[in-house]
Amino acid sequence: MIRFSKHWLRAIQSLFILTLAPISLSTAFAQDASKGGIDWIVVVDTSASMRGAGGTKNIFNQVKKSITEFVNTARLGDTVTIYSFDKDVTLQTKNSPIANNLDRGELKQIITSLEANGLRTHTGKAVQEALQHSAVLNQRSDALGRTVSIVFLTDGVEDVSGIPNPVPIPSNTQFLREQQCKPYIFFVSLGQKEHEKQLNDFANNPALCGKGRVLRDPGGVELNRLAQNIRPVVIKPKIDISIPDLKLQPVSPGTAEFKINGISNINNTVSLQLQDPNKTGIRLSPNSRIVLAANKLTSIPVGLQIPDDVQGGVSGLRLVLASENKAIAPITVDLPVTIKAKLLLQPTLIDLGSVEVGETTATQIVVRSNISGNAKLQLQGNSQGISLVQPDSPVSLQIGETKIPVQLQVADNSSEGDRTFTLQLVPDAIASPIAASIQLNILIPLWRKIITWSLLILLLLLIALIVICFIQRQTPLELLQDIRTRKHLEGALLILEPPPQSSVDEEISLANLHKTKVYLSDLIPAIDAANSDAELVTVRQSGKKNIELRCRKGNICINDKEVTTDEIYDEDIIEIGNVKLQFNWIEHQRIN
Repeated sequence: MIRFSKHWLRAIQSLFILTLAPISLSTAFAQDASKGGIDWIVVVDTSASMRGAGGTKNIFNQVKKSITEFVNTARLGDTVTIYSFDKDVTLQTKNSPIANNLDRGELKQIITSLEANGLRTHTGKAVQEALQHSAVLNQRSDALGRTVSIVFLTDGVEDVSGIPNPVPIPSNTQFLREQQCKPYIFFVSLGQKEHEKQLNDFANNPALCGKGRVLRDPGGVELNRLAQNIRPVVIKPKIDISIPDLKLQPVSPGTAEFKINGISNINNTVSLQLQDPNKTGIRLSPNSRIVLAANKLTSIPVGLQIPDDVQGGVSGLRLVLASENKAIAPITVDLPVTIKAKLLLQPTLIDLGSVEVGETTATQIVVRSNISGNAKLQLQGNSQGISLVQPDSPVSLQIGETKIPVQLQVADNSSEGDRTFTLQLVPDAIASPIAASIQLNILIPLWRKIITWSLLILLLLLIALIVICFIQRQTPLELLQDIRTRKHLEGALLILEPPPQSSVDEEISLANLHKTKVYLSDLIPAIDAANSDAELVTVRQSGKKNIELRCRKGNICINDKEVTTDEIYDEDIIEIGNVKLQFNWIEHQRIN
C-alpha cells in the first residue's frame, strides 16, 4: 500500500467538513430546475472483497443504499447509467431518465439485484467504459446545457491477475484530453487499506481541469452522505461557450462578424472582452451586455474591427466571457481568426519597348504585403524565347514594401514582332498568385536580316543548281564550264586557198579564241588584202547556240552564194576575195 498524498488529505478534509455540515439529503438536492440536467454514470465495484471476502468489511449493502439515495434525490431531467465491474464490466442500465417516481422504482430494482461475487477488480477497464460513455453523452445536441458526472465506488485495490491484456488506469488519459474538461469524476475509495495511487494521479490529471476528486471513506462510514458531498460540486454555477465553426474563414481588414454559442446553468448576464497578446490592433465592436437564460443555448454575436495595417496570418486572439456573477470565473477560449494575406503588385502593366534578339532588358516591380514569406516569379502566356534571368531564385517578401529587380533575356532564335505575356508572382502558401502584364517588341537587326536572306538565296541557288545538274546530267563544274563558254565561238576554220605555208596553219580553232565574235581579217591577213572582210558572231536562238557570218565590206559567198549575213553550218565553204575557207563544227550540221 502507498502513503497518503497531499491531494488525498485535502479530499479527506473536504469530506469531513461536508460531513459536519447540517444539510439534509432533501436540502442538498432541492435545486432550482434551471440549474441544468446531470447525466450520472455510477460505476460499482462488485468484486467479492466488497462483501467482506478475504477478511475485509462487508460494505456492499451500504454501497447499494447510497446509490439508492442518489436515485431518490435525483432531480427531474437527470439520467442515470449504472455499470458494475469485477474482472469485466457490465452495463446494468443506460441513460435511464428521471421523470417520475416510477422511473426511480425501476432503478432501485436494478440496484437491489446487484451482487458482489466477482473474483477480480479490473478498475482500468471500468474507467475506460465510463469515459467512452461520457464521450457519447457529450456529443449529443443538448450536451452544452448538461453535465456529466462519473462516480466510482470501489474498495480501491485493483486486482487484474490472470486477466489477458488488462487495461491500465493511466492509459485512459487520452479520453480525458479528447473530452476537453467535460466530465466530473469522483473516485470513492471505501477500502480499509490504501487505495491505488493511480486513482489519485488520474483524478488530478490536468486534462480534467480540476474536475477530478478522490473521496476517502474507509469502510463506507460516510456513504449515507455521499450525495451531499458530490452534488454541490457538480451543480455550482458555471458558463460554457463554444465556437460553432473552429475553422473560421480568413477575414480581411475592416469589420468581421461571427457568432459563438453560450449557455449558463443559472440566469446570468455576461460581457465580452478581447485579449490581443500579439498587439495586432484588432478590437471588439461595441457590444452591450448579454443576458443568458438558464440552460438555454444562446447565440452571441461577435464583431471585430480589423485595422488596415494589420499583419496577415493567425492573429492569436483570445475571447473572454466575463460574468456579473462573481462566483463564476471568466471563461477564456482561443479565437482562431486568420487575417487574409494581402499582396499588391505594381505596376500592373510593364511596357519594355523594343528589344533586339539576344539582348537583356531590365525593369523593377514593387510588392506590397501584410505578411512575410517567400515567393517566386515565373513567365506565363506568349513568352516563348523569353527567359527570366533575374531573380533566378525565390525572393523574400517583407511586411510592407519589397522592391524586386527583374531582368528578361530574348533568345537569339526568337521571332520578330510584338509580344504580350504575364509576369506572375507565386507566394509560398501565404496568398493567391498575382500578376502583371508585360508588353515587348522583339526586333531582328538589319545585318542579321541581310545574312538570313542571303543564306536563303544561296540555298535556293544551290537547289536550282542541283536541279539543273540533274536535268543536264552534268556535274556542277561541267555546268559552270558550260556557262562560262556558252557565248564563245566554237568550231574551226580550215584554210583551203591560198594554201598555207605550213600544215600547222591550215586550221584555226575558234574555240581556243574564247571570244564571242572575231573579224576574219584578224585571223587570216590575206583577207585584208582582198579589200573584203567579215566577222563571225555567236547568236543564241531558243536556247540554242548558232554562229553567223556578217559581211563588213566587199563581197562574201557561202557555198557559192553571195550573202550579207547568214548562219553557217558544218562544212560550209566561205569565199572572201581569193580566200576560200571551210567552216567545221561537227555538232552543228545543216538540215536540208
